[in-house]
Amino acid sequence: MFGFGKKQEPVFVENELGKFKLVETKSMIFVDGKKRPQIHKYYDGNAVWHGAEGKVSATVRCNKDPNAERGFARLKWAVNNSAKLERRLIDYTFDYFVNENDPNSPIEIWSAGYDDESDECPAPIPPEEFKKHISVNFICIEDDETISAEMDLDGLFTDHGFMVDIDRDGNLSNGALWG
Repeated sequence: MFGFGKKQEPVFVENELGKFKLVETKSMIFVDGKKRPQIHKYYDGNAVWHGAEGKVSATVRCNKDPNAERGFARLKWAVNNSAKLERRLIDYTFDYFVNENDPNSPIEIWSAGYDDESDECPAPIPPEEFKKHISVNFICIEDDETISAEMDLDGLFTDHGFMVDIDRDGNLSNGALWG
């Protein structure tokens, strides 16, 4: 007879920020030449963003802080400042793609109708039109209270997004296209 235990009920945290499920993933890493298990814990859910109707996918890591108190406090900071923070993130992302020598030149994209067989790339779009396609898609609060924000580019670069780091002081840095 197999001794399988009862499946544990999921753990949730529900607060003014939203409802978050505790997730635990396991992987193997090499430490000193030996494989060792590593467990990653985080709360995953949708946080309120721009008031009750807006939502953003959010992860709060809790490897070093099992109750994620510091992480949820940091998420609360992001939510309370979401309008201003989102504008800053959009501007930062936009500035990455704009030609600093000619800020009015169209921005080249590589999707939205790109057909590999025809070798036709979509036409570049004006900077202000490009900016309308940028939004916050996902934020991850790290154990050290820094934040990684993934910016949705509305399919303008196939399935790529743009990641921006936010330090503990709220400074934006390390923007990069990824996907």
